[in-house]
Amino acid sequence: MYALIAILMLIAGIGHLAIWTRLHCFFHAKAYRQWLIDMIELLIYAMSLLIPVLFFAWWIQQPRLPDEAILTGGDTEHSLLYDIWFIYGTLCVIAFAIATALWLFYWYEEHRFAAYVNQRVLGRYDFNDVAPQMVAAKTSQLGTMIPGNQILQLDVNHKELFLPRLPEQLDGLTLTHISDLHLKGHMSEAFYRKIVTQVNDLQSDLIIISGDVFDHDKCFAWSSATLGQLSAPCGTYFILGNHEIRTSDPNLARKTLVDDGLIYLGGRHMTLLIRDYPVVLAGNELPWHPPAPDMNTLDSTSHERPPFKLLVAHTPDQFGWAASHDFDLMLAGHVHGGQIRLPGIGPIVSPSLYGTRYACGVFYSEPTLMHVSRGISGTTPLRLNCLPEITQLVLRTGK
Repeated sequence: MYALIAILMLIAGIGHLAIWTRLHCFFHAKAYRQWLIDMIELLIYAMSLLIPVLFFAWWIQQPRLPDEAILTGGDTEHSLLYDIWFIYGTLCVIAFAIATALWLFYWYEEHRFAAYVNQRVLGRYDFNDVAPQMVAAKTSQLGTMIPGNQILQLDVNHKELFLPRLPEQLDGLTLTHISDLHLKGHMSEAFYRKIVTQVNDLQSDLIIISGDVFDHDKCFAWSSATLGQLSAPCGTYFILGNHEIRTSDPNLARKTLVDDGLIYLGGRHMTLLIRDYPVVLAGNELPWHPPAPDMNTLDSTSHERPPFKLLVAHTPDQFGWAASHDFDLMLAGHVHGGQIRLPGIGPIVSPSLYGTRYACGVFYSEPTLMHVSRGISGTTPLRLNCLPEITQLVLRTGK
């Protein structure tokens, strides 16, 4: 009987973590003040650790009952604290069941959406041999000493996306998607020059940056020698993310990139002619930088053929917005692939209203195909089983 109780406690413990990690995901997806998010995060960490400690401190003080007493319910008179632990434990078991069901559903989605993408790794790079040139902050230097940490590794991926409504004229169009560079000073300017070199070497038709470029004002000066060197025949486009709010002025972050030749898409849309076909590019920075682009102002009748519509959003939480506004393709970042992915399980935490559902990869909700990047960097210098990535997307007509 005590073995069964131990199993139930293990299940409840996993459910306990599921509850608090989901709360972590939820609050990090909201446009709250950073100080409030930091306080909530500390509270979540504290409760995640404190509740099990308090429970076991209470548990070991309880008298050991014989199996017969456990089977019959033992002493029917329980303290209020007993009832509280029983209710919370029941909630944790339910949370475990829900988390397991969601994990199976996400696994099913991952395999179902695999039909929309063919992918391979073009190159895998390891900068640990030049770590002193790549990292600047002490926290990042310490991070490189953690076994298995991948902050100084990089995947350059090639993904063919099969879009059901892609016009034949755009078949083979290439886009390089990068996200979450987090220029803060924890990684050096030399690191970002390496990233820019890898992006330019892909020679894509367009380059798209889906937010979280700057974290600190001091890195604005790096833009000209790094992101300002990005080059693509059809242009380099960007939006802002939640971390630009941490700078003194998001407008200055925006102006810095525009002055260096990048094209800003946030809160608006524009139409290009690519291969003589109309392509609408739009940027959605919600919930941090409203408003969303007003797609009602798009005059599709001005073109003989319906335009191909591409949305750049910082968070994958805008997937529903993209589908409801008839976008063909959406590119997003923000969630970093979870940063820590357990073998066979996947990410544990992802700053999204949907938890880890859209942590990275390809997803489809008619008529929109979404690609979510694992990003380049992050403010926490830790990545396990979750390499930073640059992705070249090749658009193909649907199978």
